[in-house]
Amino acid sequence: MLLAGAALLGVHFTMTALSQAPLSPAKIRYQETVNDYLQPYFAQTWTLFAPDPLTDDRGIVARARCADSTVTEYYDVTTPYIKSTQDSRFFPSRMARLVSGPVQEFNNSDELLNRMRIDAQNDKKPLMPLMPHEKRSRSETITFLSRYSLTQMPQACDGDVRAVQVRMYIHQLPPWSKRNTPEGDPDEGKVEVYDFPWRKASVLR
Repeated sequence: MLLAGAALLGVHFTMTALSQAPLSPAKIRYQETVNDYLQPYFAQTWTLFAPDPLTDDRGIVARARCADSTVTEYYDVTTPYIKSTQDSRFFPSRMARLVSGPVQEFNNSDELLNRMRIDAQNDKKPLMPLMPHEKRSRSETITFLSRYSLTQMPQACDGDVRAVQVRMYIHQLPPWSKRNTPEGDPDEGKVEVYDFPWRKASVLR
């Protein structure tokens, strides 16, 4: 029993260490496996020790395509689970992490790759294409968010949904020091929108 426990701890610490290691061939090779293990409950973050005010407001909305090819209005997927979490501060549902985690991670990558892309953009050079593990991660994120959104629209198309499309939005918030001033109106600011590809409901169920 002790040996089994020690082995499990060893696997956990190895996965955690690899997730935080610098970019390397090993990290690229096993990135997908590491992400599958750590997300969403074991994801590493330093915000507990050095919290920063949120710089943006992110979420998703989704719409459905029905059997007669009509498309529904967008359904707000994010607001209900945020309200549920805020209504239960002491014992919040962890379901919120299942959505907020992938939304936060969609545009995140290895720190070194991010720096290289920022430098290339500043120097007006061609951007580095996505690595294979980044493409797989994004595709899996889209599929997961589409599957979750489908479960949140039980009445759409009278229950006969044929496909789902997710739209992710990123609303840039004003600096913390200006949020309570007229020029820092939180309802203003740049909004980025990402329309993900349609996913067939038959594949998501």
